[in-house]
Amino acid sequence: MKDSFTTIAVFQYSSEAQIIKGKLEFEGITVFLADEYTVDTDPMVSNAIGGVKLQVYTEQTEVAKSIVRAIDPNLLIEPVLCSNCKSSNFSLKMNIKNLFLKLIPVNGKFEYNCTDCNTNFKAAEAL
Repeated sequence: MKDSFTTIAVFQYSSEAQIIKGKLEFEGITVFLADEYTVDTDPMVSNAIGGVKLQVYTEQTEVAKSIVRAIDPNLLIEPVLCSNCKSSNFSLKMNIKNLFLKLIPVNGKFEYNCTDCNTNFKAAEAL
């Protein structure tokens, strides 16, 4: 579908996104920067709105990802998938054993809980 976009990378500032956008457009990829002007108007809201999102047409996603991966693979947003069933349906939960920490969660450990197979997994285990 030509009308749908997929976010492949997120940047703190639009100037960072413009560099990657230029490279992708040079390679023939159509690029849209979501929230670019909002962040340019007030950079302090970047974290609150999730940064500047670099989006490409869904059918160009794999080609665009391969180009960005060649520049810096850490820029790409990779989906979190269950380590057991590879589902993307999950919730985030905090694993706390101490009652005091349940009331004031200072140092709890976060885990994902797959809603399809009920498996708990850490972010490092996610694919």
